[in-house]
Amino acid sequence: MFISSNLKCFIVLAREKSLKKASEILFVTSSPISRRIKILEDELGYKLFSRKDHDFTLTKKGHELYEEIMPYYTRISEMEVIYSKKRSGLNVKRSVMIGMENLNPFLFNKIINKKRKTACVSWCSSDASQSLESLLASEMQAVITYRNIDHPGIAKMNFSSESVCYLLSEEIENYQLSDMKNLPIIIPKNALHDDYIKIAHTRILTVCPMAQVIIVDDISNYLFLIRSGEAVGIMTESMALFYKNKHTMPTELNYSVDHSFPAFKTYIYYLKECENVIKEKLEDMLPDEVDEK
Repeated sequence: MFISSNLKCFIVLAREKSLKKASEILFVTSSPISRRIKILEDELGYKLFSRKDHDFTLTKKGHELYEEIMPYYTRISEMEVIYSKKRSGLNVKRSVMIGMENLNPFLFNKIINKKRKTACVSWCSSDASQSLESLLASEMQAVITYRNIDHPGIAKMNFSSESVCYLLSEEIENYQLSDMKNLPIIIPKNALHDDYIKIAHTRILTVCPMAQVIIVDDISNYLFLIRSGEAVGIMTESMALFYKNKHTMPTELNYSVDHSFPAFKTYIYYLKECENVIKEKLEDMLPDEVDEK
């Protein structure tokens, strides 16, 4: 609240003398700590630590700074605790930043359309390779994604859950999984994440070993095959509606839900310390039943 992240990293690392231990205490990976120490050193104009393998020892100037600043740091830390308790019962007005990882267009639009109903929330695109680091460094307070993120400082809630279905030609009726031996099945990466694609692929080949499965980046280029009845697509129900209503004449395509496939879930991961804020800000967008970790 009152103490900068750079200074907090310096104090903890100076006390623990280990990047690994400092990472565990601060609930961040080693990269943000190293980066913040480098920023602080650049601002001061001298080295704070001498580094040997993963051990960090204060330099003479670093030790002088530590000794001089610790009384102030301790007092300000106590004030943070006091004021945090005073604010805990209040309606927090500060804004939260939420990242979104490669969401399909329908879910993305659904979120953006509800943006006006979520006070003090900002949205940004988030790269999967950087999301965890950004969360732990408090650059974002939450991220919405299909994939699994596992870290002791991060919790999750079920943000969205929907059925998986077949996108079909209007001429095809009563389609079943066993019919895949007659028609190629197209699985688009822009509608289902890699882990779910593996699940779907395994289930298809278990039920119908002779099925021809085609995995593509974007199903838009293959809609002509589906419209003509020469192939079938598998995707979330929201994506089926998206393609049925936006990319073709509504009468050319149909879809049928297959409840034998597991529900396709989207999660919101957040810093545990931000749980109350996230639930407050996204109250209208979260499902009634919450799947927490």
